[in-house]
Amino acid sequence: MARLLLLAAACVLMVAMVNAQVPAVTWCSGQLFDRSITASLNQESVIVLCVQMSINTTTTNFGVEVREVYDEVADVYPTGILFAYPYDEINFPAVADTRWEKTPGANYALETSGATTVADPYTNNWYFKPSVGSECAYTVCYEGYHNGTNQVTEKKVCTKIEVINLVLSFDGADLAEGVLSGRTESISTLIKPQDGFFMSTWVYPSCDAPADVNMTIMSFESDRGEGAAPDQFGRIDEGLKIRNSINYQPSTGSFFYFDCFMGEAMSKPEYCCNKWHFVGVSVQEDGTGHLFVDGIAPKLMSEKERDVIKYSVVEFNTESRPDNTGNAGKLRIAANFTGYLDDMGVWDRSMTAEEFEKFHYMRDYTSSEAVAFWDMTTDQPGVGGGGETKQVAIPSIIPCVLGMEHNVGPVDGACVTEVYGWNFADAVNPKCNFGGVEMKAAMISYDTLKCETPGHVSPRFVDVTASNDGFAFTNIEQSGKPVKHLFLESSLYLTGEGNGGAEADSVCNDLPTKAVSFGAWVCPKCGPPVPPPPPSP
Repeated sequence: MARLLLLAAACVLMVAMVNAQVPAVTWCSGQLFDRSITASLNQESVIVLCVQMSINTTTTNFGVEVREVYDEVADVYPTGILFAYPYDEINFPAVADTRWEKTPGANYALETSGATTVADPYTNNWYFKPSVGSECAYTVCYEGYHNGTNQVTEKKVCTKIEVINLVLSFDGADLAEGVLSGRTESISTLIKPQDGFFMSTWVYPSCDAPADVNMTIMSFESDRGEGAAPDQFGRIDEGLKIRNSINYQPSTGSFFYFDCFMGEAMSKPEYCCNKWHFVGVSVQEDGTGHLFVDGIAPKLMSEKERDVIKYSVVEFNTESRPDNTGNAGKLRIAANFTGYLDDMGVWDRSMTAEEFEKFHYMRDYTSSEAVAFWDMTTDQPGVGGGGETKQVAIPSIIPCVLGMEHNVGPVDGACVTEVYGWNFADAVNPKCNFGGVEMKAAMISYDTLKCETPGHVSPRFVDVTASNDGFAFTNIEQSGKPVKHLFLESSLYLTGEGNGGAEADSVCNDLPTKAVSFGAWVCPKCGPPVPPPPPSP
């Protein structure tokens, strides 16, 4: 018997030694796990992945690889606070926005071909370049593997990618001069006086601004003549201090154009603070000018309602132009301004109303032919002072939906629910969409909206999307994660035990926030009474 036990122990030892020699696919030392990175529109970000066999690789070539993992495992990966709901499910960006540095499978192909240059450890970089519609938050996971042994890494590499937008924030004391990166000349020198010009920007005037101070957003100014001596006839060429400017008046909620030649042209007094607005000024060659705010014609907020998005088109006439003599002309930004600015541009030609409207809903200005443009994420003005950058979404961003507070709701609708996602903006017309039915929304934060569900004629699942401007909604293919809402006819079965009462199907229970009426179809079950519960032990 003792000999049998000895032989069994020897066998176990031999198996352990053999297993110890079997190579295992592992991540390289220094590989980063469970982290968050940021990305931005048209800017490429990278995740570095390094995998290897765990034994000496000098005698055998192992064509190890890395690949994407598309199915999460609850409580295994992804896990941790970073991947709390709604980031607990894997959602990769659209394939068109991603690429591998090395062709997947090529390293193992080298091994099978008998090549002597197989990489082990093996590093491959995964790149993501967000496009319009892909400005979302993504949870992506990867594993190392070897086709020959069917081994995979036990631990997965998971990363949260946050596609962010930066704006320039001013506190009322900042005054920036608009210049282009790598250049010293003023923007004014790029505008020919005999030609028209156009300037526009997204503006978020803060309600914290003093009501009695006009806020300058963009202003072409001239320093010509300041401190100059008179000529032989006693004259000083003082020019015009304010050549062309866009401003906001907090006390009335009005945007207005101003220059020292013609005075001011006011919009309607209906543009509230703490909301994003798109404002532009166009001056034609003949001096005809237009101030545009939030649109060019009446547009319904929703097909189901008669509310119209507020807009202004104000015509004026001026002979004033930016001063392009030397460096006397300056583009000043945010004098006495409190709030945010983003996507600010200047063009050396006038724009029609239709072109302004195109820019109003444009996200990518790469091909807009601006002589100066600042997206505030990759480039900001700020010579001689300036604001600080902050992560804030603007209405031209298409947000994504990643989850909901109430995934189930009654077919009657009227269920107030939070919708979770990414890059929600404090716009004038945010919306949720339930299976093609648009509903007004209220922004709570950059990752939360509050919406009320519509009714539906029958129980069914519907896709839930969202929009900042009320017209461009979440692209589910680009967000990589469909979010469903179930319209349900609620029914409830009660045994009669205890005190009764229940929450039916976890359907929306925000009843204390509104007046309610109750009613039900009831089917009593006849028969003997329910026996009493057993006594306590």
